[in-house]
Amino acid sequence: MGRLDGKIALITGSASGIGAATARRFIAEGCQVMLNDINEAKGAALARELGANAAFIQGDHCRPAENERMVAATVNRFGALDILYNNAGIPQRSPLDQLEENVLRQLMDVNLIGPFLATKAAIPALRKSAAAKRAPCILFTGSIQSIMVRPNFTAYGASKHGILGLMSTLALELAPDDIRVNAVGPGPVDTPLFRSIVQAGGGDIGTFRDNIPLKRLITPEDVAAAAVFLCSADASAITGVLLPVDGGITAR
Repeated sequence: MGRLDGKIALITGSASGIGAATARRFIAEGCQVMLNDINEAKGAALARELGANAAFIQGDHCRPAENERMVAATVNRFGALDILYNNAGIPQRSPLDQLEENVLRQLMDVNLIGPFLATKAAIPALRKSAAAKRAPCILFTGSIQSIMVRPNFTAYGASKHGILGLMSTLALELAPDDIRVNAVGPGPVDTPLFRSIVQAGGGDIGTFRDNIPLKRLITPEDVAAAAVFLCSADASAITGVLLPVDGGITAR
């Protein structure tokens, strides 16, 4: 018996990285998953790999109409929507005086406004799920930079602080509807994209690893495991929480 048996999820940004690892884990735990990503080739290939309990819809979560289409496709394919996982996001690393306005606006669109729009589109379906006693929830991918800061990540840190505020406020706003809202806060996640960003900035992977108390990078599967917990009945009394998955970086 899986921890998400009978659940139906929509995961944005699920063609690779944390989103793909979470889709795999959700399905292993008994969930049916609608994958979403702007990368149609990767998303469709992953859906084929995952089998009958997965489907893929290409779409941009920064566009209201496309969010409505993604939610409708999930309900039409699987019959309901119980879990919205706002995972899609992009990184940024540069000093403030080298940060162009268009980069800042794109980052805020993808990392903060997009999750807001996806959530707004999903709320009617999640309320129907709550009325049917299906225990719906919303999950966000935040960051350790939702609760701390690093130099040269000005726009990224601002966007992820925004996710913490959005998540916390929605947790209180949607509590009367019996819809839980939480977030995961990954530390440095070992993906090809992360390694390329570190190397492009002249950094060293070993230094990142050595600065983590557990002395290892976070894996996408680590984050997926936390996502399963927060979306499962084991977390039925937990809402308004950002759970760090960071090897101890934010311990205090």
